[in-house]
Amino acid sequence: MPNRIKDPVNYRLDGTEPTGKVEFEKFLQKMTDVPESEPLNSIPINEVGITNQQVYVTIDDLSDPKTKTPVLCDVSLGVDLSDHRGIHMSRCEEALFEISRGTYTDLDEFALALAERLREKQSSSLGIVKVSGIHLHHRQTKKTARSSHDKVILLSEAIASENGHIQQTGVTAFNMTACPCTRTYTKLSVIPRLKEMGFDTEQVNKILGTVLTGTHTQRGTITVMIDKKHPEISAREILKVLDQTTHLVNELLKRPDEHDLVIRALQKPQFTEDVVRDVAKGLFEKFGNLTPLNTRIIVESILNDSIHIHDVRSKITTTLGRIGDALKS
Repeated sequence: MPNRIKDPVNYRLDGTEPTGKVEFEKFLQKMTDVPESEPLNSIPINEVGITNQQVYVTIDDLSDPKTKTPVLCDVSLGVDLSDHRGIHMSRCEEALFEISRGTYTDLDEFALALAERLREKQSSSLGIVKVSGIHLHHRQTKKTARSSHDKVILLSEAIASENGHIQQTGVTAFNMTACPCTRTYTKLSVIPRLKEMGFDTEQVNKILGTVLTGTHTQRGTITVMIDKKHPEISAREILKVLDQTTHLVNELLKRPDEHDLVIRALQKPQFTEDVVRDVAKGLFEKFGNLTPLNTRIIVESILNDSIHIHDVRSKITTTLGRIGDALKS
């Protein structure tokens, strides 16, 4: 019997099969290891593995790095495949639960450790891991400094190979926007009425500069992914950029906090286009001097529009260098 069978399922007896109990058990074990057999054709596969698997991963808390916190994660993991018919799915599970027993600085450290272990177990040239974890981030509200437990989604992708690794880290946070169009229309539409009331142009300008006119607002998500080419590129620092460039929402808001958030949104209304551009600019200002300019970034804003049935989406896929060039022009 040859070392590798091309199609074990359709194997035809040739009379050389062992008949002894021990020998036949070995024969059966070999024949039923179908993943180890030759592929039915030689087309290589870029990625094969498991997805929609959940596991708890213990990492440093975003608010207090001295505290370890469990994060419930969705994990996809796979390897490349060329000269075997399939992979051993059980080895994916073994790698996942071995690595998940440890404690880590962040999901990036976990994802890379898992990618390397997976590649080793499957004897593949690449180990590929994608992780998404829900973290309850303790943040103080801006006005009353109350503690709010705000959901953020931590993201990490890692590709491990014998030549090194490639890694991206990211965050999805929840934000709100105020529409600039209606804000402008509402503001300017009162000019005739103010004129009729006897206010001159200078007085009208003072009134319009003081009173914040209304507009429709909506909640959305803002997602960032960036090549992890420097230790300071982390979920914690990305969140700081998002807090500075967008209007992040909180689970807990007292009335002064609600008022503050709405006022800030009205003072700086944003389209989704404004959100992704502002975030991209903030990422360049934060990381542009730390990491190579060919560092890739993805910024995506999705808003659950409040006056339409559809949602609104904007996305930038670029490098820090291209952002810098655009800001100079």
